[in-house]
Amino acid sequence: MNKECQSIVRRIFTVQRYFKIFLNYKLKRHGLNSAQFMVLLILTKEDGLSQEAINEGLQFDKGFLAKVAKSLEKDGYIIRKVNQEDRRAYELFLTDKTKALKSMIFEILDEWDSTVLEGVNEREIDILNGTLEGMLERVAKKCKEVKEDYNEKT
Repeated sequence: MNKECQSIVRRIFTVQRYFKIFLNYKLKRHGLNSAQFMVLLILTKEDGLSQEAINEGLQFDKGFLAKVAKSLEKDGYIIRKVNQEDRRAYELFLTDKTKALKSMIFEILDEWDSTVLEGVNEREIDILNGTLEGMLERVAKKCKEVKEDYNEKT
């Protein structure tokens, strides 16, 4: 990998770290952190998802996601219900407390998007979206391959 590519990867990582820092400061007064925010964000778009379905988008460790879900339940942000078809699985539902925060959730995202995309035109955004989508597909495929290779060797 050449130095230009290494620099791009480092910058993507750094933007992600700053996003996490930004979220943690914005959410502190609500007693939430960035991981909890990401779970709530997914549920605001589709309530009642299983932990497994949520994890498909977030790629958290399953144990970590379970811990996040338990903390959200304990603090009254979600209700976890046992899936009637698979008693080992949970479905997560937003509480009224969280539904009241929906606008705040999207305001935080809008503020971040405005900051990140300030001065970027629509054509550049389309190119960036296409590039990132391609990167996401490739890294998802690579991680699946690495996981399968690891599982075969253990």
